[in-house]
Amino acid sequence: MNKASSPHRTSLAIAGILVLAAFLRLWGVGFGLPDLFHADEPVVVNHALAFGTGDLNPHFFNIPPLVSYLLFICYGCYFLIGSLAGLFHSLRDFEYLFYFDPSSFYLIARLIFGVLFGAASVYAFYRLARRLGDSSLGLWASFFLAVNFLHARDSHYVYADIPLLFALICAFYPILRISDEPSFKKWHVLAGFWIGLATATKYNGVFLVIPYIWICVRSISWKKWPALWSFAFLTAILTFIALNPFSVLDHGFFLKEIFEQSASNRGGLPWHHHFTYSLAGGMGWPMLVLALWGTLIALFRGDRKIQAIAIFALAYYAVLFFFAQPYDRYVLPLIPFALLLAAKVLLQWKARSSLIFWVLIPFLVLPSLIKIIHWDRIMSRPDVRTLAKEWVEANIPAGSRLALDGTFYMPRLAFSPTQLEEKKAKAGGGHHGEVKSRRIDALLSRPRHPSYELYFLNRDLGAKDAFLFSEPRIPFDVSALKENNIEYVFLIDGLHQDDDPFYQTLQDQAELVMIFSPYLDQTDMIIRDSQAMTGGPFLWSDILPRKRNGYPISVYRLRS
Repeated sequence: MNKASSPHRTSLAIAGILVLAAFLRLWGVGFGLPDLFHADEPVVVNHALAFGTGDLNPHFFNIPPLVSYLLFICYGCYFLIGSLAGLFHSLRDFEYLFYFDPSSFYLIARLIFGVLFGAASVYAFYRLARRLGDSSLGLWASFFLAVNFLHARDSHYVYADIPLLFALICAFYPILRISDEPSFKKWHVLAGFWIGLATATKYNGVFLVIPYIWICVRSISWKKWPALWSFAFLTAILTFIALNPFSVLDHGFFLKEIFEQSASNRGGLPWHHHFTYSLAGGMGWPMLVLALWGTLIALFRGDRKIQAIAIFALAYYAVLFFFAQPYDRYVLPLIPFALLLAAKVLLQWKARSSLIFWVLIPFLVLPSLIKIIHWDRIMSRPDVRTLAKEWVEANIPAGSRLALDGTFYMPRLAFSPTQLEEKKAKAGGGHHGEVKSRRIDALLSRPRHPSYELYFLNRDLGAKDAFLFSEPRIPFDVSALKENNIEYVFLIDGLHQDDDPFYQTLQDQAELVMIFSPYLDQTDMIIRDSQAMTGGPFLWSDILPRKRNGYPISVYRLRS
């Protein structure tokens, strides 16, 4: 990856980087299927399929609907191709396939909006970095992104994060071109388009306004700001509305959801949380320290383009401090730009000493690359919830009453027909009620065996926001379990304190019959990451001892 590399060698190098990026994101992409073990993926997929009813209003604005709209088009193509191939004879066949085995739907979504967009963002990042330096900077920056753990991990999922990152990278191209041609309206219109598209992908894309204004302030006379900004901001607004039309057509509900989402993300995090947890875990400490050093150099000695990237990174991190949840994926928009700043300072050192450069490379790259390989290996194996499900269906009689410790970390067992009928009665009316009823009717038409009477342990029985398939709820109370004739209790021991009265009583009045541990040591029941796991593990301390994904599950049989 030399500055003097020939175009042919550069083409081979970027091709190799893209193949590596695609491989690291493709390995393990079918994790969990046909069961669903990512907490957020159904949000995107279910809304995409719901558009097939003819109602394009998402009735949900916590994230913008753009990815679901695009996925709806992909599913339309899937149906047409499947119909021509004789796989589907009617829409009902298509719908029932999703209800009984959604694997193909999630694979299509993960491959397009995870793997494909993930690899495409590596290539777009190469093009951006090359414009900021040369082919060497482009190759090293894109290589760092290809082997970045957080980017590779989240490229296995279908959600708005990876498409947003692709839009952010593409947006910086016209934004930074303004520095070269300040008054050329084309770049302002394109900048506005990408700002609008990024915001329509996920709302935090709006923070692209920060580097855009910075470049304008540094490059253009203030007298021209109003005219040029009007082109950019009008384009951004129109693009956002075109891609999220119900933000206007259903503006009352849209604003309500936006304010509620903003309130739920406000404050409560130590300023260093995303630095020491999310960025350190997502990049590795050596790369993070180098990126921080590159940021400081960019602020005080870099040109206005590199300064714009550094200012975006710092401003976005400040936003995370005031408006963010603790989950690691919130720093994903920072990752490529931090890697670019790290690559730039690293190549500056290479110009002075090749020895230092090549000594540092393994320390910067291997921690993240090895972490990805471990993660892919874990996710390619059956999940602990899958093993628990297989054991239950082989050892616990159908119709037994089971109490599960929540829904997400538990095996995906079938509800009894009686419980499905009860859920249908509670489905309600309106758009969502109709969709739920259609699903329940399908499940009733082909009852799965074995099925069980499922109850879900919950400490807040009065909550009104419970999902239909996370009911009926039952308290953490052994007496209540016995009153409801519960026979087995499935528990995540590590989520409960040893002095918890329920846990202590359960130990006394129940027999431990089975444990399922995701770790190499099958007696290990410790949860090592304090943050709730929405997909696969994140920290090295949680990945290294694992054999598979999931939390440890203990199965207790209540004594009569």
